[in-house]
Amino acid sequence: MYARSTVQRWAAYFSVSLVLAIYVGEWVAFHILWQPDWPYIVLFNTCMILATWSYVQTAFTDPGTPTCPEWEDWIMARRGSKTEEEWRKACEEAAEAKDPGRSRCWKPGQSQWCSSCRQERPERAHHCSTCGVCILRMDHHCPWIGSCVGWRNHKHFILLCWWSFWASLTFLLPLFFPSGPLRKNPVNMAQFMEMSLAVIAATMGAVLFLLLTGIIFFVALAGGIRNVSNVEDMYLGENPYRHDSMTRNLEELMGPLDLRWLIPVPCSSRPSDGTSFEVVRRKKTDSEGEGGQESGYGSV
Repeated sequence: MYARSTVQRWAAYFSVSLVLAIYVGEWVAFHILWQPDWPYIVLFNTCMILATWSYVQTAFTDPGTPTCPEWEDWIMARRGSKTEEEWRKACEEAAEAKDPGRSRCWKPGQSQWCSSCRQERPERAHHCSTCGVCILRMDHHCPWIGSCVGWRNHKHFILLCWWSFWASLTFLLPLFFPSGPLRKNPVNMAQFMEMSLAVIAATMGAVLFLLLTGIIFFVALAGGIRNVSNVEDMYLGENPYRHDSMTRNLEELMGPLDLRWLIPVPCSSRPSDGTSFEVVRRKKTDSEGEGGQESGYGSV
C-alpha cells in the first residue's frame, strides 16, 4: 500500500482484495451451508466484523513511513531553520563522519542513517527492501496486507490475528453440533453431500486461518510482552527497551490497558510517539558499554 514502486502497490491491492474475498466467502459459507442456530450466528458475526475491521485498519493504516505525522514532526524538530537541502547535506556529512565499523551497531536513544534512503531515521526504524522505505519500529513486511507491520498498525495486526482466530473457531464449532451439517438427518445429508466440495473448501480455509492466525498471534504477543520487534529479535545483546512489567511493554503497542485493547482503533496516548523510546537503565557489567547497555546491541 505504501511502497515506492507502482508494481508493489498494485500487488498490495491484489493481496488485500484476495484476502477480503476470502473473508466474504467464509461469511457466506457459514450462513448458507451451515445454517447454524442464532447464538452461533451472533458470535461468529461479532468475531468476523472485528476481524475484518482489524484487517482493513492494518492494511490501510500507514505503518510509519517518512510521510506519517510522527516522522514529519520528528524531522521538523531536528531540522530547525535549515532548508531541506541543507538538512540532508548535514545528515550525510554526519553519517560519513561516523566510524564505518559501527554502521550496523547503534546506541539506544540515538538516530540512525539509512544508506538506502540516504536520510536520517529515528531509532528503531528499519528499512523495508520490499516497500523501499524506512518504517518506524518496523516489525516485518506482510504480503497478506500488502504493507509492513510497524509502529502505527502493529496493534491492528495483533487484533487481526486474535479476532481471525476466534472467527475461524466459531466458524468450525457448528459443524460438530446437532444442528450442524455434519450431524444432519439422512434427508438433509444428501443435500450436504451435493455441497461437499464447497463445504470442504470452506472448512479447510477456516482450519488454515485458525492455525496461521493462532500461531502468529502468540508470536506477536511474545514479542510485545518483551517490547521487541521481529527485526530486533535477531540483534545481539540485551534489549534496552524491555521493561520489567509485561503490561508496560504491551502498552507501547496497544496503549493504556482498557477495553480499547480489543478494538482496532488508533492509540492516542501511548508512552512513545514512535520516534523515541524510553531506555531502561540496568546495572553495568564488564561486557556492557556506556549507559549500561551492551555495545553490540543493534548488530546482527
